Amino acid sequence: MNRQEMLTRLADQEHDLLVVGGGITGAGIAREASLRGLRVALVEAADFAYGTSSRSTKLIHGGLRYLKSFELRLVRESVIERQRLLVMAPNLAKVTPFLFPVYRGDPDGLLKLHAGLTLYDLFAGKSNPIAHRMVGPGEVLSFEPGLRSAGLLGGAVYGDSRTDDARLTLEVIQSAVTHGAVVANYVQVDGFLRGPGGRVAGVRAVDRLTGDRFEARAGSVLTAAGPWADAVRRLDDPAAPPLLRLTKGVHLTLPRARLPIERAVVIRGREGRMMFAIPSDDCTYVGTTDTDYDGDPSQVRVNSEDVEYVLEAVGRAFPDAGIGDGDIISAWAGLRPLLRPAKLRDPSATSRDYKVFFSPSGLVTVAGGKLTGFRAMGSHIVDRLYAATRGSSHLAKSTAPLPGAASPGLSTEDVTALAARTGAPRLYVARLADHYGGAIRGVVAQLPEAAAERPREDPSPREDPSKASDPVLTWARARVRHAVKGEMAVRLEDVIWRRTEIMLFTADNGRGYLGPLAEEMATLLGWSAARQGAEIEQCRQRIDDMFVWRKEAGKWGQKRIAFER
Repeated sequence: MNRQEMLTRLADQEHDLLVVGGGITGAGIAREASLRGLRVALVEAADFAYGTSSRSTKLIHGGLRYLKSFELRLVRESVIERQRLLVMAPNLAKVTPFLFPVYRGDPDGLLKLHAGLTLYDLFAGKSNPIAHRMVGPGEVLSFEPGLRSAGLLGGAVYGDSRTDDARLTLEVIQSAVTHGAVVANYVQVDGFLRGPGGRVAGVRAVDRLTGDRFEARAGSVLTAAGPWADAVRRLDDPAAPPLLRLTKGVHLTLPRARLPIERAVVIRGREGRMMFAIPSDDCTYVGTTDTDYDGDPSQVRVNSEDVEYVLEAVGRAFPDAGIGDGDIISAWAGLRPLLRPAKLRDPSATSRDYKVFFSPSGLVTVAGGKLTGFRAMGSHIVDRLYAATRGSSHLAKSTAPLPGAASPGLSTEDVTALAARTGAPRLYVARLADHYGGAIRGVVAQLPEAAAERPREDPSPREDPSKASDPVLTWARARVRHAVKGEMAVRLEDVIWRRTEIMLFTADNGRGYLGPLAEEMATLLGWSAARQGAEIEQCRQRIDDMFVWRKEAGKWGQKRIAFER
């Protein structure tokens, strides 16, 4: 994952397929094509997983609610892919029990829920980790005592999986690189090269970090740019009709102590829309909204209406929790690049399936799709573009473990020893080891040597002295070094959001670590003092953007939403 080497190869080599977009869809296509021996390149205008693929609900799931719109093929494929990912990436696809309470007046009654979950189980087959079972009101409340009891009819327990969406995307890209793909982040496509008959024969691109311009040639160019797919198409044909309907999904993160649930819980928005409250280590995050968005995808933000909608759903489901906007640790907004229907309907009723479009110039565009189905989607698309590579023999390669699962992780004894060595809580080290899988050894290799294995006691003038003996910072520094050396992290934001999720799931969003971590990156990447300061300021601005809705909320402030218990 040496970026400079990759840029040289992008410009110097001829590629069979060039993928524009480094989210999960582009990553999955690039991996599948590389596995089949094609010469593949992938470029991303920002960081890998910058858009939708780091801003999702972070679930690997079948999509239970899509059964209502009879998208049986989509749900079946998603459940099968969920089961495969449990083997391909056990460090990232985590089996999670879900509790689905049903209340009087809900759009889906107990019988309909039982029928849907029965199908869910059938699709999963014998490998289903948690077969569903229906439970009465008393058992629902025994599982999650904080739930509203008024009108509770019963519910169901079933299994799905949660993930780190950004790291999953990164591991898919790393797998593609292992099989020969050339990839680079922060490469902006601003035009297309033309061959005979005006056919697209590659791209004109600019390195956004240096301003250097270059060309990359390829037999085929495929756009998997998510919310930016229409913009890329217009570079080829300014009159190209829009393919997408963008809808915004917002999530809020709360301290687990304020919403102490033990399993993921299905909750309802004010109009009955399904949402989730999901425990994640010391936090609980809640979402998502589903509203139309017609602005610049890079400017999507959480607004006060989004926050009120989510908190209202939390208050309705957990009336005694007293959650207010002051409890929010972080908030993120992402865009779903849904297929534009002939007639606009309720956003939640718009299909989550995908479609491939072929422009007269030969440009291929992928629109729609789900995180869970990335592997199957990539396989189907490569089948279609390169029919000669089809064959069931490729399935074993396609479903082989991703990098984090390809080598053994740390033993229980290793975790205990590392916790003692670094002074970090054992639970914290165990979580890291579990999260990285075999890749944790790369992080461990970046820890201080034995002679200086305790955190240093001589912080730089720019560093908060109180952080000098922070063992978690010792690990954060090692994670930064690993991210820069092996994961193509080139901006501070790449690390604190997408390589570590420090920005999303720590109480201060990582503000206290920005200086020390920027210092690490400056040493590795040769940043000037001015560049280092600019990286810190950009991250502070990104954190502030999470809370811009506070300025809109006005007197709403610490509003508490009370409901009948």
